[in-house]
Amino acid sequence: MASLMRETHPLALKVMRLSRPALADTRPLPLDSSESVLAQPLRDIEQSQPAASGQVFSDLQLADPQHPLDAFPLSEALVLPRSFGTMFLGETFSAQMCISNDSAFVVRDVSVTAVMQTASQQQPQALAESAQAPGEGQQLAAGQPLSLQVSHEIKELGTHVLGCTIAYLSAQGERRTLQRSFRFQAANPLVVKTKVNHLARDVLLEVQVHNATHATLVLERLRFEAASPFAAEDLSPPALWGSPAGFMQAGDVRQYLYRLQPPAAASAASVEHERAVQYATALGKLDILWRGAFGSVGRLQTAQLLRKSPGMFLIEVDGAEVAGCVSVEAPFVARVRVRNVSERRMAVSATLHT
Repeated sequence: MASLMRETHPLALKVMRLSRPALADTRPLPLDSSESVLAQPLRDIEQSQPAASGQVFSDLQLADPQHPLDAFPLSEALVLPRSFGTMFLGETFSAQMCISNDSAFVVRDVSVTAVMQTASQQQPQALAESAQAPGEGQQLAAGQPLSLQVSHEIKELGTHVLGCTIAYLSAQGERRTLQRSFRFQAANPLVVKTKVNHLARDVLLEVQVHNATHATLVLERLRFEAASPFAAEDLSPPALWGSPAGFMQAGDVRQYLYRLQPPAAASAASVEHERAVQYATALGKLDILWRGAFGSVGRLQTAQLLRKSPGMFLIEVDGAEVAGCVSVEAPFVARVRVRNVSERRMAVSATLHT
C-alpha cells in the first residue's frame, strides 16, 4: 500500500562524481616494445634518473632482461573509480548531474537547482541554477536527457550534503518538484603540528606535516606567510625531487624549520617596537599546495598560527661597561644601562653586589 501511495515522477536524476582515472594495474599481454606507448618514456626515465626510477617504480629493475618493459605492472588502459572515493579538504568537488525524461510525454519548463550544505553554514551555498524564473526552463521530450555540471571547493571538514531540486510542468500542466540529496564526508589529507621556541628576540617555528591519506601525495608548494611584525627565513633542507617537499608516501612525515625575526626599530620608538614584538601572538599562516594521482590538485591554508606571548620585564638592564683597565683595590667607574619598558613611570634604586 505504501508503494502505491509513493509519489512518482517522469524525470529521473543521476549524479556522478567527476574524478580522475587511474592506470589499470593488471598485467597486460606481451606486446612488442617498439609498439608500446609507455616503452620509450620509461626508457627515458631509466636513463635520466636511474635512482629515481627505482623508487618510483618500486623494486622492478627496468634494465633487467628478466623483467622487460612489456611486463611492467601498469598497463596503458585507464580505469574509472568504482566508488565515490574520499573527498579531502582543499580539493574541488565536481559532479555531473543527468536528468532524463523516462516517460512517454513531453515535460516542459524544467529547471534545476543545486546547493551545497555544511554543518557550519546557516544557508546552503548555491552551485548551479538552470532557470532564473518560471517559464524559462527547458523542454524535455520523451527519452531526452539534460546534463548539468557543478563544482564546489571543500573548505571544511565533516559532512557535506549536495541538494538537487528539479521543478517542472507535467503533461497535465501541474507544477511539480523532485528533490534529492547526496551526502558525503570530507577528510583531512594533511595533519599539521607546530612547536614554538624563543631565541632572544627571534622565534623558531617547527612545522610537522603528516600525510594522513592512504595514497602518495606531492607537496608542490609549502610556503609560510609571516604575520606582522615578523619576517620569516626558511631553514629547511634543500628541495627534493624538484619540488619544495617531494613525494610523501602514506603515513610519511616532513619537518620544516622557520626563523621569525622582527625588523630593527629606530631608537626613539624602540620601547614601543619592543613591546609590540614581545606581546605579538600571531606568527603567520601556512599555504600548502599538493597533488595526488594523475595531477589532482588540492590547496590548504591553515588558520593563523599563534604563540603564547613571552611578555616583558618592567625593567631591562644591559651589560655593564668598564672603560680602560681596572687596578686592584682601586675605585673604578662602571656604566649600566637601565631601561623602563613599562607603560608607567617607575622609581629605580640600584645596588652593586660584588
